[in-house]
Amino acid sequence: MTNKKYPIIAHGELYIEPMIKRVSGGSKMIPNEYGLAKQKIIDDIDRVFLEIKEQREIFLEEKIMCIRMEPKFEAKSYVPVQLTTADGMKIVGGRKYSFINGVDEEQAAKLYFVRTVEDVIQKLKNTLTSGEKDSIEAWRNQIGSIHSFDLLRPDEKVMGFPDTWQSGTVEIILHPLKNELERMLNLFYLTSKIPIENTKVKTYEDGLTFVSAKCSLLDLENIKHFNPLRAVHPLGRVVVTPVRSLSSGNAPQVNPSNKKSMITVGVFDGGADDTVPLLKGYVNANDCVSTTLDKDCISHGTAVSGVILHGNLAGKSKADILPTPCVSVESYRVLPIQDKNDFELYEAIDVIEMVVKNRTDIKLYNLSFGPVGAIIDDSINRFTYATDLLTYDVANDETNPLFCVAAGNDGDLDEPLNRIQSPADMVNGLGIGAYIYQADGSKTRASYSCIGYGREGAKIKPDFLDFGGSIDHPFVLVGLQAGSLATASGTSLASPLSVNKIGKLMAQSDDIIPHLGRTLLIHNAVIDGNLTTEEQGYGYCQEDTDNILFCDDKKVTILYSGILAPTQIVHLPIFAPNINNVKGIVKISWTITAIVAPYANDPDAYTNNCIGGGAKPYNYIF
Repeated sequence: MTNKKYPIIAHGELYIEPMIKRVSGGSKMIPNEYGLAKQKIIDDIDRVFLEIKEQREIFLEEKIMCIRMEPKFEAKSYVPVQLTTADGMKIVGGRKYSFINGVDEEQAAKLYFVRTVEDVIQKLKNTLTSGEKDSIEAWRNQIGSIHSFDLLRPDEKVMGFPDTWQSGTVEIILHPLKNELERMLNLFYLTSKIPIENTKVKTYEDGLTFVSAKCSLLDLENIKHFNPLRAVHPLGRVVVTPVRSLSSGNAPQVNPSNKKSMITVGVFDGGADDTVPLLKGYVNANDCVSTTLDKDCISHGTAVSGVILHGNLAGKSKADILPTPCVSVESYRVLPIQDKNDFELYEAIDVIEMVVKNRTDIKLYNLSFGPVGAIIDDSINRFTYATDLLTYDVANDETNPLFCVAAGNDGDLDEPLNRIQSPADMVNGLGIGAYIYQADGSKTRASYSCIGYGREGAKIKPDFLDFGGSIDHPFVLVGLQAGSLATASGTSLASPLSVNKIGKLMAQSDDIIPHLGRTLLIHNAVIDGNLTTEEQGYGYCQEDTDNILFCDDKKVTILYSGILAPTQIVHLPIFAPNINNVKGIVKISWTITAIVAPYANDPDAYTNNCIGGGAKPYNYIF
C-alpha cells in the first residue's frame, strides 16, 4: 500500500448527462369545504372594507393585503394564483405566520402579500358572491386552501424588540408599490414624524425599500399602523474586535517579490496601514469615507489584511522568513462611518455596492464586521440582501464574486441572541464561525462564536469553523507599528483565515474559482461528534490546503461547475476504473453549493429555488 497523493480532478461537468424527472405523489386533501371557505373570504373582505373605511391603518390608493394559507400549503404549487391572476392584484412577497387553532394549538403556515386596490377587491367579492367560478375545480381547491384574507396586524410588523427597548436604530422595510413610491415615502415621514435627515433610504428595483432611522417607542407606535410597512426590527451598533499589541521589533520578515499576485482580495474594514513591512507591496489602501482615521478600526483592518496574506503568525519571530503571499489585497476603509447615528452601516453598504460593481476583476471579498444582533427569520437585513444580490447579479461571462463573512461574537449570549449576525446569513457566501484549542490541543467551538441555524436556503450556518483564537491560544497578527506583532480573538479573524486558504487553492489551480474554493472548504471540513450542527456547521476547516488539493490512494475528488436550470435534473458520473466489476462498499460524499437569485420580499422563499443534495455521506453497494 502506497502513501502517494493524487490531485483532484476538475471539469467533471463535461461529462454531465441530463435526466428526465419522474412525477410521483398525488394531490393534497383540501382542508376547507368550498361553500364555507367561500363565505369566510367574503366575510373577510367585508371586514377589510370596514377597516379601510374607518382608517384603522394609514392607507395609500394601493393597498397591501394578506392571503393566509392553511398549514402544510407552503409549496409553490399552492401559491394563490387563482386569485392573483386578475388584473390589479399582484403577489409582492410572503413570509411565515402563526395562529392558534380550535384546540389551543399554535400552528405555522404561509402568507402572501398582495398589492391591489379597492375596486379589484370588490371584483373578487363579486366573483365569489355570484358563484361564476364555482364549477372550476382549480378555483374551488384554491379557495379551500386559504385560511383568511386580511391585513397584516400591527404586532406582526414589529420584530425582535426586547421588552427593555426604549429607543435606538431600527431598519424599516416597506413593500414595493408600483406607482406610489414617492408618495409612500412622503406619507411615511408624515406618519412616523421622523425627520427625513435622520434616515437613510435604499430602494431596489422591483423590490423592497429599506429605511434606517433612529426612533423611539412612540415612533414605533406610529410606524406599525402604516399599511405599506412590511417589517421593522432593531439594529445593533458595530463593535470592532480589539487588537492588542504583543511585541515590537519581533515580527517576521516576508520573502521579497518584484510583483504582486494577480489574485486580488477585497477587504472592507477599518482601513489598513499599507506601509507596515509585512503589508508593503501586497496591500493597497483605499479611503472610501471622509471620517478621521480611528486607531482601533485601522488596527483591525491591518490585522485582517495580514491574516489574508500570511495567516496566523503564532510561533513566528524576526528570525523567520515568510513565503511570498499568494494573493494581494485591496483594502477599502468604510469604518468609522460618517453618520454618528450609525444607521445600519448604510454608508458602508453603499460603498460595497459601488466597489463590487466597478471592480469586476476582484472575485473574493472579506467582511469582518457587521451590525451586532441576531438575525430574524421573517425579515431580511439590507446588508444580507445586498451581498447576496452582488454575488448573483453579474454578467453572463463573469465569475461570481464570493463574500466570506464573520459569523459574529455573541455566542455567549442566551438564545436566540447568540444566533449568527447579518450578513453572515447570506445564502451565496460563507458565514464563518471560530474554533479554539483546548489545553490538551484538541479543538472546540469558541464560546464567543455565534451559532446557527441560518435562514431558508442556507439553514446550516455557520458554514464551518476556522481558528479564531482565545486568551490561552491567541491569534497572532500583524501589528500597526513597523516590526510589531499583535493578538486578538474572534470570528473576524477566522473569516480572513479561510480567505487565505481559498487564495492558496486558487493560486495552485486556475480551475479553482472562489465558489469552487468555497465548496472545497465545506466538503473537506471535519465534523466534531461532540458538537451540534448549529454550533459547527459542516465542521472544522482544514488547516492545510494540501489535504484538500490532493487525495490519498483509493480516493478521488471530482469538481463539477456549471449552470442548472429550474426543474432540471442531471446525472453526475463517478470516475473510477472498472467500477462495475468491483464488489464491495464504496463511500460517496458530495457537496453542492449554489448561487441563486435572492428574493428579499419573501424570507420563507428567499432563494426562489434550491438544489437537492448536501455534504452528508452516502454508502452505495455494488
